[in-house]
Amino acid sequence: METIGLRGERVRLVPSEAREHLENALRWFNDPVVTARLDYFMGMTRREEEIFFERMATQRESDLHWAILDPKDRHIGFIAFHQMDWRQRCAVGGMVLGERDAWGKGYATDAVRVRTRFGFEQLGLHRIEGHTFNPGMRRVYEKTGYRHEGTARQKRWRDGRWHDVDLYAVLDEDYFAFRVGDDAPLTLIEAPPPPSQ
Repeated sequence: METIGLRGERVRLVPSEAREHLENALRWFNDPVVTARLDYFMGMTRREEEIFFERMATQRESDLHWAILDPKDRHIGFIAFHQMDWRQRCAVGGMVLGERDAWGKGYATDAVRVRTRFGFEQLGLHRIEGHTFNPGMRRVYEKTGYRHEGTARQKRWRDGRWHDVDLYAVLDEDYFAFRVGDDAPLTLIEAPPPPSQ
């Protein structure tokens, strides 16, 4: 059975599962080029990845984790909500596009749009935050309506020097103001077609 998941213009987000996505995760999180601008950059063992997938499967009240599929249903990355706080209705976003040949093609922007839309329209979140010291991810946030809220000076040590980290966020009121006049359907989770009679 195919998992439909959340469909964007260019990507599809499906729940991540070790059976289908662990091998790519292991490859990507041990590739120094992929991890150069991520918080996790020291390599991951198979057991660490297995524990991560187990945690994502059992802690869905605080973490939602999806695999990103390209138009040909190739697994190219992961995107998530972490630290979901239901009382404050906020979450922190995370993303990695692991397949290098998928970089610069708009997949990250579409994935963030889909995740943001799901967060506000289906989960009822009020605030979604993100942080980055990756210039490409800064552009993604800016293209998807996130506002730059500040800079954490010299927060990440990488490549022998300190890097500033940019802090971004989008509020539900910003998102819905932007959506005024957009008549696109609000549903992201597509139902399977009815059985034939």
